[in-house]
Amino acid sequence: MTKQERLNEMIKGNRKWLLVRLGFAIPLAVLIFLFLQTETQALVYGSLMIATLLAYGFTVVRKSQFMSSFTERVRAKRVIHIQYAFDYVMIGFIGFAFPLLMKLETIIWVPFLVFSLTALALVLVERLLDEKVKRIDPEQPTRRDVKRESF
Repeated sequence: MTKQERLNEMIKGNRKWLLVRLGFAIPLAVLIFLFLQTETQALVYGSLMIATLLAYGFTVVRKSQFMSSFTERVRAKRVIHIQYAFDYVMIGFIGFAFPLLMKLETIIWVPFLVFSLTALALVLVERLLDEKVKRIDPEQPTRRDVKRESF
């Protein structure tokens, strides 16, 4: 399969995964809002946030399997799985630690500093891992390629 054929298949699959991601992102955003707004039900909303993040983890595993199915190289598959695992950990960290820091009313700039550093780490690590996949399998489209061609 050529790089362009792989890319076209990934774009089609990515459109399907968009609805799944939105299916988790919207309820998680509502739960974060409710978690930050309540004093009495924080444990309930926090537990629901954790459950939502765990369920989202299963979809991340499935998507990483789909995206890595286009290469035969084991090292490239491993790097792709690491990409998605890192994204999941960072999203979980942002989705849980950021609201928790806001709830604890720490120094006002600390949550935003943590959020900014996490977002920066997400971008930098994604680029590094994309380059690694490109070196291992030049025919494998990177996540940046898929994002660029999707729009």
